[in-house]
Amino acid sequence: MSVELAKAFCVRLMSDDEFRDAIGRAASAKEIADLVAANNYTFNKHDLLKVVSDLSGKKIDMEHLSAMICEVYEEEIKTEGGSADAVAEWLASLQ
Repeated sequence: MSVELAKAFCVRLMSDDEFRDAIGRAASAKEIADLVAANNYTFNKHDLLKVVSDLSGKKIDMEHLSAMICEVYEEEIKTEGGSADAVAEWLASLQ
């Protein structure tokens, strides 16, 4: 079940600007975890890696996934003086 939730999370990140921006604006990994949990997305890092690997068509490890996601957020928030550190910390905290 958590693979399906990881996929739903990824699809929402790609299609819902407001949700993606809320994650990008988060000040901490806990804030992101709370937002993810509040939206009933429960998955682990293995589920997320499987989904992203399936969507991208190539095997992705956590380091590569973190770099990909943080690059997107750095581009989106750099004009606001923000950072993707919270996103990287949240990804690293996944069990």
